[in-house]
Amino acid sequence: MVKKYLIVAFLIFTNHLVADAPTADYVELPYLVVEKPVAASEKNKVLVKAQEYLGTSYGFGNSSGIQTDCSGFTQQVFKEFGVSLPRSAAEQSKYGSKVDIDDLKVGDLLFYRTYKKEPSHVAIYAGDGQIIHASYRSKQVQYDAIDKAYYKKRFIYAKRLTIDDQNLSSDYCLKN
Repeated sequence: MVKKYLIVAFLIFTNHLVADAPTADYVELPYLVVEKPVAASEKNKVLVKAQEYLGTSYGFGNSSGIQTDCSGFTQQVFKEFGVSLPRSAAEQSKYGSKVDIDDLKVGDLLFYRTYKKEPSHVAIYAGDGQIIHASYRSKQVQYDAIDKAYYKKRFIYAKRLTIDDQNLSSDYCLKN
């Protein structure tokens, strides 16, 4: 019985130590996973479909839905909209129209040079300066900031896909 009171007293008297401590001492930022809610104005079918993959494990050369790599991820997302993209980032980069980074719309594809001269990584623009992609480094589908040093340094260009002269980003995909 005395043991219980000692434990309770200890917890009460030390609680302020945890409550007043800065959170950075306990959780390192690279381990935080923020699930970004979709704003009503950005309810883009491409983004909504891409979000279904959040947390999916990374698997190089895979696009099973259980595991995926970057180009398998974009291939599966756009397949839902009748777009048959090739299997590699380099091949996917041959489709669509180039877009200036300042004119990105939700659903645009961003291409990066990660381990060879041609595009070797692809991501989908999610709006608000964010990309959604299958990250080799984090081993899952996740959001990252477009201006994160790693991606900023490796960015090559962005592309906008179209079908029958319909834009796959923005208005075309806003229909529910």
